[in-house]
Amino acid sequence: MADNIVVVTTEEDREVVVVENDRVPDKWKGLFNNEEWLMHDIVVKATYGFLVIAIIAHTLVFLWRPWLGN
Repeated sequence: MADNIVVVTTEEDREVVVVENDRVPDKWKGLFNNEEWLMHDIVVKATYGFLVIAIIAHTLVFLWRPWLGN
């Protein structure tokens, strides 16, 4: 995934790099680029989905045949 990078020079002669399609939140920019952030997002959402399905399945099995004490 190629990022469109624009370098802007400010009055103090500092270069600021602006990435047009940057999807990473500000506090995570040092850790992720766009590709890594999208993969991280997929993994996190898949994990949450798995946990929801597992909780529902365990609840249904527990209602059918409780395995804890009486």
